[in-house]
Amino acid sequence: MAFAIFSVVSTGIVINTNVPITHLVISTASAQQQSTNSIPNWIKNTAKWWSEGQTNDTDFLNAMQYLIDQNVLHTLKSSQIVNQTSAAQKMDDLQTRYNSLEIKYNELLKQVQNMPETQVTNSKKHTESISAVVVYSIIQSDGFFQTASYNGTILKITVDIRDGTGLVLANTAIPEGVDFQDSARIAVQVAHNITGVDLSNKDIIFSITTDNQNLRAVDGGSAGGAMTVLLTSAILGKSINGHVLMTGTIQPDGTIGPIGGVLEKAQAAAGYGAKIFLVPSGQGVVEQQHCTQSTQGPFVYQSCSPQEVSLSSIMESKYGMKVIEVGTIDDVLKYFNSSA
Repeated sequence: MAFAIFSVVSTGIVINTNVPITHLVISTASAQQQSTNSIPNWIKNTAKWWSEGQTNDTDFLNAMQYLIDQNVLHTLKSSQIVNQTSAAQKMDDLQTRYNSLEIKYNELLKQVQNMPETQVTNSKKHTESISAVVVYSIIQSDGFFQTASYNGTILKITVDIRDGTGLVLANTAIPEGVDFQDSARIAVQVAHNITGVDLSNKDIIFSITTDNQNLRAVDGGSAGGAMTVLLTSAILGKSINGHVLMTGTIQPDGTIGPIGGVLEKAQAAAGYGAKIFLVPSGQGVVEQQHCTQSTQGPFVYQSCSPQEVSLSSIMESKYGMKVIEVGTIDDVLKYFNSSA
């Protein structure tokens, strides 16, 4: 028995199915009897998001299966086509039915594309933003050797909460790595644990922008804590204190994990104008070289050794910014959701 492979493309439909050839067809009588208003909004939403690349093929195929279950689209059993004996007849029938399905799809797509945004989402959108601190490398070469140094910079992260199917998306013009995407998913999980709000019927979209033209990519999990603060505050309707910045990964149990480049990140936060900079527990100190000199006759000897220095004392003396260690997301929220 032959099998059909349908494909939905920008000018048609792409569906992968094991339905026997010519068994998938629009019932034209049913299509004429049903008004466009009988198609649920979630079907239209799914078609719009799929056409814009905001949902996956599985969600779109589930929507098409729903139309089949509701007798908008029909599958024909083998007994109904037993009299079609030649392969040519079967292919002609398949083409006719495919064309009907394509017309129906294009009509549906046109409807959802012309729908107002409020009708498409059918939800209350809540958008908030937070600033996060990251580091990036600068490669320098003297023609023979390359050296890398690190600078801190600021990202702006916004979150958009809308009715959906539990998708977690990261929208950015900057290339992103796997760690960043994992942090977004963990942030949603922890925000659910903190607020008790069911997010399985919501789509969470994080968008990341920066004014720094030297930043070529985003990776690592150091913005995970900030994303969790952002989403939790949006769900609870709490404002975010713009004088507070943080760095730190987010763990599934809500603890704040370690990061790298804490000094460079603190300098970037201070340059941004932050009054309080939150860092993971144990990372509120940095190593600096402490040197002493001694003179013996005509010779001056210098001896240097690393010493741990409080990062807060450095930042307060230079910029007036406090550096505070935090262990959990609950500790972090006390600072971000406070007006002090």
